[in-house]
Formats: sequence, structure tokens, C-alpha cells
Amino acid sequence: MLTPVIFFTLIIGIIDGFQYFDQALRQLYQRPATALAHPTNSLLFYSVWLYEQAFSYFHMGYASAMAWVMFVATMALTAVLLLTSRRWVHYGGGLS
Repeated sequence: MLTPVIFFTLIIGIIDGFQYFDQALRQLYQRPATALAHPTNSLLFYSVWLYEQAFSYFHMGYASAMAWVMFVATMALTAVLLLTSRRWVHYGGGLS
């Protein structure tokens, strides 16, 4: 009976994982670059790199292409989950 909840949580988690941005950007600009807790490019997630390309370097075309790649990857993984859900998601129907 928990598989529909797990399925929903998994899809939302994948979408949220691709959009992981706030915490990484805050940590990236909060500490100085010489701090030991800030290794070079360790917090440079895909969405943070997309943001820097668009609004720091003003490479809007490249950032737009990166956003489309992120969208396609998110949709592809969501489609794989939707296609395989028939095998492992079981709804509680059929009980009278």
C-alpha cells in the first residue's frame, strides 16, 4: 500500500535533485574562496553552473541550451519511472 507514495516521492525527489540550487549557491558565495570548507568547484552543481553562465558571464544562449538539457534529462528519468511503475506500483483495488 506504500508503493504509490514511494512512487510519488521518487518522482518529486528526482525533479528536486536536478534543481538543487539554493543551498549550493548560498554555500558557494558565503565563504571566502580560501576557506578549507570550500574546495575548488565542489559546490558547482549543474544548476549553479547554469546560473553562473547566464547571469555572471551573460552567455544566455549557452545557459538556455543547458536548461533544455536539464529539462530533457528530468523528463527522460520521469518517463522511465512512469513506464516501469506498472511492475512495482500496486494500488489497493479489487477489495470488496
